[in-house]
Amino acid sequence: MHGILFRVLYGIGTIMLMASQVFANPSVADVTKVRFSGNTEQTRIVIETRQELDYRWFSLAQNGLRLVLDMPVVKWQIDETKKPVLSGSGEGYGAVSRYRFGQYSPTTSRLVFDLREAMEVEKDFFLKPATKGAPYRLVLDLRKTDPITFAAEAGFREPFTPRPVNISYASTPKNTSGVPSRKKYSGLRHGRKIIVIDAGHGGKDPGTVGKRQREKNVNLRAAKALKKILEKRGNYTVRLTRSTDVYVPLVDRVKFARSQEADLLISLHSDAAANTKARGASVYTRIEWAGKRTKKEIMRGDRSIIGVDIASARPGVDDILLNLSQRQTQNESAIFAEILTPRLARVGPMLANSHRDKNLFVLLAPDVPSVLIEMGFLSNRYDEANLGSDRYIRKLMWAVGDSVDAYFKQSARLHAAR
Repeated sequence: MHGILFRVLYGIGTIMLMASQVFANPSVADVTKVRFSGNTEQTRIVIETRQELDYRWFSLAQNGLRLVLDMPVVKWQIDETKKPVLSGSGEGYGAVSRYRFGQYSPTTSRLVFDLREAMEVEKDFFLKPATKGAPYRLVLDLRKTDPITFAAEAGFREPFTPRPVNISYASTPKNTSGVPSRKKYSGLRHGRKIIVIDAGHGGKDPGTVGKRQREKNVNLRAAKALKKILEKRGNYTVRLTRSTDVYVPLVDRVKFARSQEADLLISLHSDAAANTKARGASVYTRIEWAGKRTKKEIMRGDRSIIGVDIASARPGVDDILLNLSQRQTQNESAIFAEILTPRLARVGPMLANSHRDKNLFVLLAPDVPSVLIEMGFLSNRYDEANLGSDRYIRKLMWAVGDSVDAYFKQSARLHAAR
């Protein structure tokens, strides 16, 4: 009982001490206003203060998207309140839904902005008063970014140690808190797009066996034809998961695509059914994430997501990155599938509901948009004849190549619009 009473009194005493530091020290800088302009794509935050002060910002991704601003202990007099206050909140604007402020520690005040979108701080700077008696202005320019990058760069920082007031200082701290950092890319991602083509089955695994064709051979012929078509266009670096009749485990196919930093994975297959009348091509994308064991297999040896190193991430952050990346990748895969299916239909027959979702292992790369194309049924004599024809395979792969072009053009337009 005495211990509880002591802790309560100690807590009250600490709060009173913090309050006395705020209200009794006339030298600390007052924050007098927080205002916003812009929209959800680009938002400017302007914080008016009575003098220039030290500050440091960082972002948080867990339990909502937030931008946090730390500064030395200040008196809060936002919206011209008559008396300083310890804490408070206000309505946001643009990408900011609300903001909260208060004293975080005996040496630090904190301003927290709740974000509607994933935003990055593009610029931050202090402006001196334009006229005598006007306030100083701390400006933060926010620009929309992708959720994966936001989550990767988010995280609590080491305790803020303010420099003396009146010194202008605005630098992002070094990454010493286990927050994920970016890996260096090979450079290919910023030049030609990297396409990985996976010829299904191979070696000891023949796949579907028709009357005249074996799936592993059909898939390899198609993969080589598509590689040749794409390389002639001059915009792509193309890699094959196999170029000969060898067996490649599924997990190694996925790992290969990730190791190449692929922008797209296309897996080629030939279908079969007990009903010999079934025929036509179809396109599969992933419907859901794999189980924990499968996820560990895919991530083993490469603990990164789209160039973001998550090996040293705090518990929970790696799962956030995986979930965000999976969602984004799944959306991009679906976009490519929707572009692809009508083009395939111009070449040959298609199954009803030709864009389908399935939890296929080869589609489980969390950071590589992936589709699996079933080119036709070897169990159907007409499809088997088509898939045995080099001319038909070339026409089919030309349609895939045109879809790849259209997909990246659309992606470029979307990124430019952002």
